[in-house]
Amino acid sequence: MRIRALEIFVELAQSESIRQLARVHGVKPSVISRQIESVEYFFRSELFDRNAEGIKLTEAGRLLLAHARDMLGSVRQAQSLVDDLRGLERGEVVIHASGAPAVGILAPVVADLHIVHPGLRFQVHQASANEVFNAVADGDADLGLTMFSPETSKVDMRLSVAVDHALIVSADHPLAAHDRVSLRELAETPLALPERGFGARKRLDDVAREAGMTIEPVFVASGLATQKELATRGVAGLILPPICCQREIDVGLLRAVPLDCGDAFVTSIDLCCTKGRAHSFATRKLVAALTRAMEGSASGSAMRGSRAP
Repeated sequence: MRIRALEIFVELAQSESIRQLARVHGVKPSVISRQIESVEYFFRSELFDRNAEGIKLTEAGRLLLAHARDMLGSVRQAQSLVDDLRGLERGEVVIHASGAPAVGILAPVVADLHIVHPGLRFQVHQASANEVFNAVADGDADLGLTMFSPETSKVDMRLSVAVDHALIVSADHPLAAHDRVSLRELAETPLALPERGFGARKRLDDVAREAGMTIEPVFVASGLATQKELATRGVAGLILPPICCQREIDVGLLRAVPLDCGDAFVTSIDLCCTKGRAHSFATRKLVAALTRAMEGSASGSAMRGSRAP
């Protein structure tokens, strides 16, 4: 059985559609079917129930899936360590990140790292904070990057950097020239905020409730790209750490205005990794680059638990 066939098995278990997976890979469905047949032959068991409604994992398939991700992760890590032993500056790192850190910190870092080390490969997956930590704890990701992290002992917290939130608005917004903005002004300003389940939204709702106020956004948009587009067009303000919009701030498209209630919005950007896993060359380089970027973004608040690789 080829490693690629096992990868296809995991992908099919998630998509539950041979035709859909074939389209993703640009191959005929029969190619996917042959890969699955090779895995079934190796394990001497049917892994999927196939019927007119689609496919579902059998009990044997569910059992294999529970171990397949660990198997593939171990193979990928072993390949990276062998490359390290041979002195090859290449390898792949899988990182799961929540939206704002993924766009504001991770994307610029991996772009710069690619220029210096073109042999490295990066898998970047966006997810919620809980999903990020679960992926790292389960070994599905080498690294996790997020804010409003849940309390857990299942991962190794590599670095935690304090950051402030601010009101992010267009350069010509009425509040752009203010030294600070009050909670009352926030309530009277059209805002674009994520859904209520997101950490920043929960924090804002709690602060407003304690002040006897309610803040209702004009736009509910979880995607950072959508939020920034609304802010750039001047129709909405955002509540974010400035680093998440640093490029737009640097070129003058957006401005960050401190909050009067800023102390209530000090949180951290957290970098975590799987406990007990040896870091490959690719992972070490990404950790070092993220550490520099995160430490450079630190607000006046003290850094907590900083450990360089």
